[in-house]
Amino acid sequence: MLTYLLLHGAAWLAVSQTVWWDDTFLEIMALGMGMLLVIGVPTLLIAVCAATVHRRMDVVRFRMLLGMSLVLCVWPLLATSASEPLFFQVVAQIAFAGLIPAPLFPEDWVGEAGQQGPGSEL
Repeated sequence: MLTYLLLHGAAWLAVSQTVWWDDTFLEIMALGMGMLLVIGVPTLLIAVCAATVHRRMDVVRFRMLLGMSLVLCVWPLLATSASEPLFFQVVAQIAFAGLIPAPLFPEDWVGEAGQQGPGSEL
């Protein structure tokens, strides 16, 4: 989740430096935080659900399919008057699809309750 927050923040930082709008830096970053709710929440839900149930597919194919589905989440940016927000957000979505662990939980993962420490032999 932190990875996506950093990527989203970097994308909107790039937007604030390249877009020709008359808004100030803080206004553009506030718009980016609003887009985090509209774009980021569905992105994280799709990515976590997909990575959790991913088991049998090749990792490269999984990342490509996940990237394509995450790009669909940026549809609200199609209404902007500039192409920079759309471009940088799409790049952030694809980068996130490439960085998310796949599968999220390895098959031999036991969890905290199932781990035995060094002194727990019977």
